Amino acid sequence: LDDNTISKIKNTDHVENIFPLDGIRNDLFNIKQTSNKDFQNRLESDGDAYAYIWSLLGNEKRSVIAGKTLDESPILCCIVPSQFYPFEVEDENQNLDYVDGESLIGKTITVKASRDMLFHDYIYRIDDEAVNEDLELPAIEYKLKVVGTYYLSPTEAGGYDSIYISQETAKKILDDALTKAGYTKDNSTVVGKWWKDTSMHTHYVVVDDYENIESVYNALTDMNVCCANDPELGIQSSIINASNIFRFASVFLIIATFLLSVITIIQSTTNALSLRKSDIGLLKAIGYKNSQIFACLYCEQLRVTFTGFAVGTIISVVITVVSNLFFSNRNYIDRLYIINWGTFGILLAIAFLIVTIVPLICQLIALHKLNKIQPKDAMNE
Repeated sequence: LDDNTISKIKNTDHVENIFPLDGIRNDLFNIKQTSNKDFQNRLESDGDAYAYIWSLLGNEKRSVIAGKTLDESPILCCIVPSQFYPFEVEDENQNLDYVDGESLIGKTITVKASRDMLFHDYIYRIDDEAVNEDLELPAIEYKLKVVGTYYLSPTEAGGYDSIYISQETAKKILDDALTKAGYTKDNSTVVGKWWKDTSMHTHYVVVDDYENIESVYNALTDMNVCCANDPELGIQSSIINASNIFRFASVFLIIATFLLSVITIIQSTTNALSLRKSDIGLLKAIGYKNSQIFACLYCEQLRVTFTGFAVGTIISVVITVVSNLFFSNRNYIDRLYIINWGTFGILLAIAFLIVTIVPLICQLIALHKLNKIQPKDAMNE
């Protein structure tokens, strides 16, 4: 990316800025030890711990809810999430015993690149062709001082195992690793040339709004600039809010529909017993047992509920197919609306159990009325 290309990118619609990557950006580090006593005890008892270390770029900021920001802090400082969990997670839905991020402020965390190797990709040219390769650099142990904690939110980059460092710290980590590996900015190796020439580095483009990422991506691709196809941005706040609204609304509608169905079936069962009192009395008069009459009424109810189940299933399948086809060709956020067929099958099985069991429960509730009907009621109108 020469100066002319970078200038074109800056002048592209919706582009706020562009920054070269001079250090690490997002790498996995093992946590070796900490000066926080409780956290250290957990490290010793729970085994391996790791964290993704993110660096800030250019004028990128990260606000904190306690302590200091990285702007106010020297090199080799970090901020941690308000709910920190650097251990192995077997089930994402389980309740995690988080480490209180605020309790780590003022303490140190000793980290070292995972697998004792820092991996970094670099680009060089051979006959005007760009070649991208991974560089395996020796890992160095660093003691990071925790100066603040940021609010853990699903709508931003980062997570319960993500630590943030400044751009200067990120640059130092990469510089130290390259130097330890024997590379310098003035040597004639391809790595040395890449290190010195920032136009060969990965660049990060800041777009003004998430909705405009696609148009910027297309514009840069038209310039023959190679772009990553996934942006570094968490789920939008509007998506989380809409999800909460739909979740509460769906729970309310499911409960309301279930209660309405139960009430309707109970009412229809009671009415059937009242209106068909003479028919039931006649059946008893000719030798039918209560269990046989109960089975007949239950099968009659099942015929009605199964008809509704079949119609509902067909409508649901059609809506799901159309919805999935519509969202499958859209961007990442829209693909969150795709309905998994495995989940659909589970919900369908639950619905089947409901239409089978609820009528049975309703019949059992009305059983005492069935027992009270006598053969003499066959003469009642």
